[in-house]
Amino acid sequence: MEPLTPSDCDLRDFDFMPLDVQRLRASDLASVEDPETCWAAVLLWSFSWHQVPAASISDDDRVLAAAAGYGRNVKRFLKIKQGAMRGFVKASDGRLYHPIVAEKAREAWERKQSYKRSG
Repeated sequence: MEPLTPSDCDLRDFDFMPLDVQRLRASDLASVEDPETCWAAVLLWSFSWHQVPAASISDDDRVLAAAAGYGRNVKRFLKIKQGAMRGFVKASDGRLYHPIVAEKAREAWERKQSYKRSG
């Protein structure tokens, strides 16, 4: 599978990450997982927003644990990892992408590129 955002997709200067509230509330994540797992998922999405490429994250449990708010407590993170990583897929570049975060990132990236071209 190809990466879900361009390799140069850099949104680190975008403090705001859109959250599709209706989509989230209707999701399996919100319906099935406990609040701690849901919070970890949101932290992972937020962390991935400021990675390059945006919407991606390293496939390393130490990085994932820290990004999900568990610091160096990888063992504790592993207990909720499956639920918190719901939706993430591994791409050919070895990174994990969340399709919905990637969709929002591509939209933001296109606006950013369009603004540069018009300026």
